[in-house]
Amino acid sequence: MDILLKVRLVVLFGLMGGLAWSQPVLSLEEAVQIALENNFQVQILRNNETIAANSNTYGNAGYLPTVSTTGSVTYSSNNTEQKFFSGDTRTGVGAGNTSARAGLEATWTAFDGFRMFATKERLDMLESRSHVLTQQELHGIATDVQLAYFELIRLQQQIGITETSIELNQSLRRLASDKLRLGASTELEVLQATNAVNADSSALLNRQEQLRQAKMAFNLLLGRESTIAFRVPETIDPVAMPTLDALTQQALDHNYQLSLLNVDERLAAVTIKEAKADLYPRLNLNLGYSFSYSRAEVGFLLSNRTFGPTGGISLSYDLFTGHNLKKDIANANIYQDNIQLSRKDLTLNIRSTMSQLFQQYQSLLEVRDLELRNVETSTRNTELARQLYQAGRATDYAVREAILLETQVKDRLSDYSYRMKMAELQMKSLAGMPMYGE
Repeated sequence: MDILLKVRLVVLFGLMGGLAWSQPVLSLEEAVQIALENNFQVQILRNNETIAANSNTYGNAGYLPTVSTTGSVTYSSNNTEQKFFSGDTRTGVGAGNTSARAGLEATWTAFDGFRMFATKERLDMLESRSHVLTQQELHGIATDVQLAYFELIRLQQQIGITETSIELNQSLRRLASDKLRLGASTELEVLQATNAVNADSSALLNRQEQLRQAKMAFNLLLGRESTIAFRVPETIDPVAMPTLDALTQQALDHNYQLSLLNVDERLAAVTIKEAKADLYPRLNLNLGYSFSYSRAEVGFLLSNRTFGPTGGISLSYDLFTGHNLKKDIANANIYQDNIQLSRKDLTLNIRSTMSQLFQQYQSLLEVRDLELRNVETSTRNTELARQLYQAGRATDYAVREAILLETQVKDRLSDYSYRMKMAELQMKSLAGMPMYGE
């Protein structure tokens, strides 16, 4: 039974390993690009950017005049009776009256208390804000993809560590079986090695299932079919990071939340300018051309026609607006103060969080370097324990402990490398650094 189980596991792991290596490698940059291209929220935000750009025109701000045309034709049939002071009477039954009007008029606001300038500035800010929102979403998606990508690598590393543990325990079992045949060992050592192989095999199946589920979730994150097969690299390598001061300054200059607050503060200032425009009078210029014609079957005139240019200037000023102007300006000032307070709070949080992440990253980097040396030591220790066991100078327990120690050290190295990468990505995200092709 033990031999059959061994054969089945070897065949199963061989098939899984061959299937995995036949899958195409999905690079991190490719994954980010796929996610950015397929994400519906990004497409919506890009459409919003287009809307903001289309709305940002001088005409929408009130710089340009409005030109309108009018035209009408009216006909009426009336019974008419007219009495004059002379005593004469004129009557008409079903008398027709025709009138026609046409006109072209241009109206231009020459002065509106500088509102048009403030409105154009507000439209510029809204377009900039829409762009920042899109970039923030792109940045967030790229960050999420990278976090999930390295989680896949971590799971894949765990599978590799477990497979190595299985190979080592299988080697120990072969040595125990050989010694049993020679009468230098007991069946207990063979059974204990078999239990270790079986335990690792069960853990391997669980981790392979975890990886399969994680890949399905990752495909959904990329906006594609969950069943698409792929594999990721085997290692998580550290990258050189700037100093804490450089990272902090980068965050203060390029953090997307902070950038949005800066735009909102400028929008609040522009809103105040627009509200203060009502403190000034408004001057409108009118220029037009009109034509009118009328004809009556009964009346003093048979027909009347007038045409020619028209022009005028109108000046208006609101003497009292129910204190609404004062209220609007006060509320805009309060809103601006709130934005400034939020920016100070966010700046403090950015400095604190960046400092914590940087210290965590440095600590993990030091521990990772130590674990790299520990891996070399534990690997040599396992090999030496196997040799001593084969020579009869060590027990199978010592070999199993050496294998377990090597597995634990490799797992710690993988964990520290993963946590270090998470801290690195969080610092980059906080600093607004590019996260592949945004």
